[in-house]
Formats: sequence, C-alpha cells, structure tokens
Amino acid sequence: MDISNPVIILDDTVKDLELFKSKNEFKICKPEIFKYGIMVEEVPGHIKEADFDYLQSKLPAYFQLYSDFIKVESERICNLSKDDRKKKLISEIVGVSFGIKYTVELLNTSPNKFKKIGVPIKGKYLDYSVIDGNKEYELETKGTVGNSYAPFKNDILAKKSSQSNKKVFLRFGTIAMINNSNDSKKTKCVIVDDPPNEDNLINDNDTFETQLFNYGVFLSYILDSKYYNKYIKPLRNRQLRRVRINQKKFFTTYTFEGKEFYGECFDYRLIRGELDTFKYSDNIDNLLEAKTEQYGKNKFFIGLHLDVIKAINKKNINYLKKYKSEWTYQEKENLLKFLDIDGILIVKSVDGADEQLEHKFPEEEVAKRLKYSYNQQLGLTHLCGAPCRSREIKGKPCEIKTFREFCHFDTIPRSV
Repeated sequence: MDISNPVIILDDTVKDLELFKSKNEFKICKPEIFKYGIMVEEVPGHIKEADFDYLQSKLPAYFQLYSDFIKVESERICNLSKDDRKKKLISEIVGVSFGIKYTVELLNTSPNKFKKIGVPIKGKYLDYSVIDGNKEYELETKGTVGNSYAPFKNDILAKKSSQSNKKVFLRFGTIAMINNSNDSKKTKCVIVDDPPNEDNLINDNDTFETQLFNYGVFLSYILDSKYYNKYIKPLRNRQLRRVRINQKKFFTTYTFEGKEFYGECFDYRLIRGELDTFKYSDNIDNLLEAKTEQYGKNKFFIGLHLDVIKAINKKNINYLKKYKSEWTYQEKENLLKFLDIDGILIVKSVDGADEQLEHKFPEEEVAKRLKYSYNQQLGLTHLCGAPCRSREIKGKPCEIKTFREFCHFDTIPRSV
C-alpha cells in the first residue's frame, strides 16, 4: 500500500519545545503528495476556453509524473527521476507535502487553512502560514535527496532572522530527506525552529478567505471555466459575499462512503503530445488507439464534497472553519481512492476497475475530449449553435466560436 510513515527528527533548535515533542510520526500517501502538488500552484486569475483544454492535459501529466517518479513505501519515499530538473521539482513537492501534512497533524488543523506566502518559485509556493486560534505559524518547506540537512537548516534560520519579517507567534521549517532509488535509509522529516514569541498573538480574521483561495486551486481544474471565473473574480477583489460555486456546472458527481462529491474526470490519454496533429491528422480513432497503447486506460476523478460547496455558498464561516472529513485511503488492484480532511476526493481507476467512474466517464467521452483537444491544436473552431442563455438574446443560436461541441459545459449532457 502506498502509505509512508517518515521518521521525525527534531533538530537541536526544537528538541526541548513541548509542541514539537508531542508529535513523533505522521503518515502520508502517494495521492496526497499529488494533491499537495496541485496546492503549490498559483490560483489562476482567469481561464479562457482554450486554457481549460490545456488544464485537461496538465493535471493528468502531473499525476503521471508523481506516479512514475515517486515510489512510496512504509519507511521510504524514493525520488526515481534521473533528470536533475525533475528530481529537484519532485523533492520540492514532497518537501511541501511533508511540511503541510506534519503541521496539519501537529496543530490538528486542515490543509485548506494554509496561506501561500513569499515569492513563488517558477509559479510554485514553498512557504505557508496558518492561523490556529490566536496564533499565527509560518512554515518554510524544503526537500532533498541529499544526506545532510545543514545547508537547508542554515537557509531557513537565516530567513527567520530577517528584521523585515512579519511578527508571528512561531516560525519553523521542515526538511524532507527522501531517498534516491538505491538508498536503503529511512525517509526523514527534520524540524528546525526559532523560539515562539508569546507576545505575538492575533485575531483570526482571514481564514475563510484563505480557504476560498485553496479550494479555488482545485476548482480551476474541476469547474467549467466560465463559472470558475465567476468564482475567482469577486474573491480576488475581496468581495467574499459574492463568491459562489454553481454546483450545476461541474461535469459529474461521484458517491463515496455515502457522500456526494462534485468534480471532473481526467485521463492520461488526454495528455498532449507534440506529434499528435501530424501523425494522426487523418483519423481521430487512430489517435485514441495510439494514446491507449502509449498510456493505457488510466482514468481519475477529482471532486469536492457537496457540504463544502454548500458552506461556501451560504457563507457559513463557522461550519467551514470546523469542517473535517475523515482521512481515508483505500487501495486495491488497479484502483485507489483518497479523501483528505478538507473534503477533496481523488479516485484513480486503471482498465475500468471502478464501475462508477467508468459509467460517469465512458470511452466515448474520452474520445470526444481528445477530438476537442485535437481541434484546438489545429485551430479548428465552429459556431457553438446551442440556445444562448444570455438575457438579451436568450434562445437564439450561440455565435461564439469554440473548439468543443458547445462553448460551455452547461449544454453538454452529463452522466450525473
């Protein structure tokens, strides 16, 4: 089973603090690392129709990257990449995963409450803050396959000593010391720290906004682009009362443990290839066959618990602040299901192992989406033609040019 229990090492800077002595282990699974890999991304400010087709490819590519180059065992997490750039990226993502997961369990909080801070590195955030009660904690994450954590410790402590830093209750860092493929040592999570400042207490007043942004990262992939834009625009303008998720604009739903999740389906075969439009331009069926031979049938679903959607729409701040699903990881041959405590569900099915996902996302839908991506790459657009829903011209054939069958999902039949 792809679950690991990294060894927690308390550096001399933290070994005498009761807070850190209270935690001696945590567990993390492979799809959880993938989930945190999504979280580190910047929240898109606006998504165009063509961007959505790109996102349909981007997310499966991420999943494949983590599946191919991260090996999770009970006592080891291995970075299998031989490419220096990918190896560094994977180590950083595992570093973020360790840091947030450790802090979630240390403070008994939720990943949806972590705010991105600092300057993103190549579009990815490695530093976070979280508020627990009237205390703000800042977290810096590192990840390495090296044998020494001293350079990372020195870097963390140097940043913490800066006089320009915001006053917070506690700053600390986590360093994920993961393995190369041939390493036999146990994977470790090293904790470094400067002492807490009991004078720096705050009033918790922006956790709800932080949660909305964190869910926004996932919504950018799983909600129809038009309605994602309607969600993110007022949020970026801090008009929180206007933020709303239209639950009718998701592609489908998935039922897990008696709970309903709204989201989107993905497939490795929708990962774009540079030669797609040249080798198979005469027959889309040939392209699907070639993609299946290359990637196999790997489908997955990412969704958000309906209760979270309702809480956001009702602005039920207290409910969302206390909300926690039960952390669940189920794995059997060709099928895994992971539910995090923030209500994000990930399901992966290989070769039709999950009947529900196969029903929601049949082969015909994969072929249809591949054709849309093919049209987009060749610049083949057509008039939407569906009855327009705009108030002024309601019912008239839509004249928007699109790569897909219709310009938005609201006219595409669903398997809900």
